Amino acid sequence: LLIHLFLCMFCSSSECKGEDKVIQEQGDVITAEGDTVTLGCQYESSGTNINLFWYKQDGNNSPTFILSRVSRDDGNTADEFKERFSSTLDSSIRSVPLKIQKLQLSDSAVYYCALQPTVTGNSKTLYKNIYCISLLFFFLFPGLTAGDSITPQQTEVTETEGKSVTLTCSYETNDNDIYLHWYTYNSDLQSPQFVLWNGAKSNYGAHYIPSKRYKTQTSDTTTTLTITALTLADTALYYCALETQ
Repeated sequence: LLIHLFLCMFCSSSECKGEDKVIQEQGDVITAEGDTVTLGCQYESSGTNINLFWYKQDGNNSPTFILSRVSRDDGNTADEFKERFSSTLDSSIRSVPLKIQKLQLSDSAVYYCALQPTVTGNSKTLYKNIYCISLLFFFLFPGLTAGDSITPQQTEVTETEGKSVTLTCSYETNDNDIYLHWYTYNSDLQSPQFVLWNGAKSNYGAHYIPSKRYKTQTSDTTTTLTITALTLADTALYYCALETQ
């Protein structure tokens, strides 16, 4: 079974300035159950007293606190993550990687690295100012086997209000009993919202599209999401998902 990990980053305090940021270059990571993986995170800050945080968001749940570091191994780790999750803050290279051991399928999730430049920051602003590495992410349903994959053809799409835009993902699978899903995830940190699903291959023609503003087409290798009459509220992350039966 493949485990898919995504990285996002955000500044977690209203004190954040333009020079305060975290940098995650990996984008997404695919590995296998039982392996160990390290998710990189570097930071830049003009502050001298800083806190670094890691969060996990899976499925439709809100982000969950994993751990915080103020120096080296000093900090807090949530009880449920103490056994397999660890991090060491290295201020000399401004790095705070997250190490996950003995990977489980339940570890498939979005992982956030966060910077809080001051120890007095208001915790109520924790999820404000989120900015992810790309505007188009992709997600693999649990249960996919080696050889199954789904990949966005665009990393970022820009268009004006009132126009239409089409997002495309390519997929590969040896299964014929499949469904393609689309989800949207906006910047106020609501849970990912279902947009539509469409059958492909042996399920071609089956679909569920609640809103008339969305259209989709599938082939044996691609799935598209067309959004019509664009509004500012459509600015978001869009997930394409492959489900095999």
